[in-house]
Amino acid sequence: MTGMQTIGAYEDCARQESMQGKAALKSTVRAWRFMLSLLLGGLLCAPATGAEPAYRALNPRAYLTGVKLTPLTPRPADLNDKVVYIIHAWPANVQSGFESVIDEVKTALAARFPRVKIVVKHKESAYSEDEPELWADAQKHANFFLYVPADSAATTMWSVIWSSGLEKRGIPGTVVHFETLENNARATSAKVGTPLRLVAVPDRPENLPRERRAALAQDIVNSMTAPLSEAEKKTGSLSFEPPPRFALEGTLAQIEDYFYEQKWTDGLPVVPPTEENVALMLKGTSHAASEIVTKSMLPEGWQVSVEKVAINAVMAGCRPEQLPVLLAAVEAFSKGGYSSTVRSTNSFSFMQVVNGPIAREIGMNSGTYALGPGNRANAAIGRALRLFIYNLGGGQNEVNLMGTQGNVGSYSFAFAENETASPWEPLHVSRGYKKNESTVTIFTGGWSHTGNMLHQDIVRLARDIAYFQWPSGMVALLSPAAAQELSKQGLGKKNVEERIWQNATLTMKEFRNDHYYQRFIIPILKGREMGGKKYRWPAYYLDLPADARVPVYPKDDVRVVVVGGEANAMMQGWIMASPSTASVDKWR
Repeated sequence: MTGMQTIGAYEDCARQESMQGKAALKSTVRAWRFMLSLLLGGLLCAPATGAEPAYRALNPRAYLTGVKLTPLTPRPADLNDKVVYIIHAWPANVQSGFESVIDEVKTALAARFPRVKIVVKHKESAYSEDEPELWADAQKHANFFLYVPADSAATTMWSVIWSSGLEKRGIPGTVVHFETLENNARATSAKVGTPLRLVAVPDRPENLPRERRAALAQDIVNSMTAPLSEAEKKTGSLSFEPPPRFALEGTLAQIEDYFYEQKWTDGLPVVPPTEENVALMLKGTSHAASEIVTKSMLPEGWQVSVEKVAINAVMAGCRPEQLPVLLAAVEAFSKGGYSSTVRSTNSFSFMQVVNGPIAREIGMNSGTYALGPGNRANAAIGRALRLFIYNLGGGQNEVNLMGTQGNVGSYSFAFAENETASPWEPLHVSRGYKKNESTVTIFTGGWSHTGNMLHQDIVRLARDIAYFQWPSGMVALLSPAAAQELSKQGLGKKNVEERIWQNATLTMKEFRNDHYYQRFIIPILKGREMGGKKYRWPAYYLDLPADARVPVYPKDDVRVVVVGGEANAMMQGWIMASPSTASVDKWR
């Protein structure tokens, strides 16, 4: 059949469906499917005498290999003469939203156990950080603990993790959480292998009638003393069988519908991962299909093989020569410390920057419209990461992916740095790699950005980004024209980064009033590390007067990347932090 005959056959079928009263939207979906079937060498709408082709699709899902079970510590039947620690996941100056219920818990405890001693503790470091002093204190002095997080998916996850650690230390406890985060709490409990006592509280409990809050408090107190069930006593380990190799055999429409129903897609049409397509994809790497890329893909810490990456790469529309970039992206994402951001209610996205010869080899766009649609490599590589989070890491919207509004950058956000037009060393060289090496760097953030500033207005860019929430890091995306003009002024990349940092200032009054200053920055100013690093806000910020102006970003956490065409001197600033880089050459 010629190309024109193929199109004619499709149009005949489309007309037949229109005559049958099909909705215009369904016709559009079928058009998508038809185009995908052409990629596969088949036809969705075959000639009248033919049959619709069938494909056998491989299963895209990785899995959790096993969980060590930790039984709960036996509960005390009587809390008289016992010490109960109420541990808040936030510092004392931060409201969690549970205050009204916790007040009722204190009242209920005192009424039922008049001689109970209640001690309130606040986690002084950020919610995701270790606090060995607090754990040791609880182990030495507490007979029971109640862990209180906040209206945050990441905080809830870490509260469950830390509570599991306290149970392992022999301290029985209960974790409260908001109802909207119940799936997130239970998923984390299952992942850590501890069947924690979890009590759900409606969001904004202060708006509930006092009788309802008192009833919730009684539920929490009951959870403190109820004897262990058989499930809570289990020891040993829980192992999981790998998912079936094949998901199903069916038409393109059946496969797409099934994958969507299983929540294996991003909502857009996918290319069915047949054995033939996956075998072709695997030709893009010398590594064995069975080789393990990571044993801890987020959000659920699943084990991922090269073949599973290839299956999802096919689904995303990637080509074999792109596979080394995708394998490196899985490695970079897994080691990036993104446990909190991937789950967060803050709607984080992830930006991928590709550097080195590989970008040109696979045809990535680093010039005009590099951050927009139109380039297959950029679009497919960017899209693949979201499929990896779903299928290789166990991500699921409204379970462990809890972005309140979501983020358009989560569909696809990948580009190559425009190294040939840049006057400065590229990102991967700044991160310790050689210029002729190929890398992918992942940043997390992306819910705020500003631009497009003209005429190298670095000070204006700095002013705008100063008002972004919790400034843990930012990336300035400069067009080549902007970078070249700044270079002509004698500025190197480090000079530009420092100038942005110096001018991104607020008064201490503005800085202290920020929600995230209270929750995160104060512990850091007091000497706490976060994310395995010591942020570079100086301790003297604590003593400055309200009208003092200070840089709000940590020093050295402002980064410049050159990308885009040369038509104009544009630039953008993005909340993007915590870069994680992996070698692409390793995966060739």
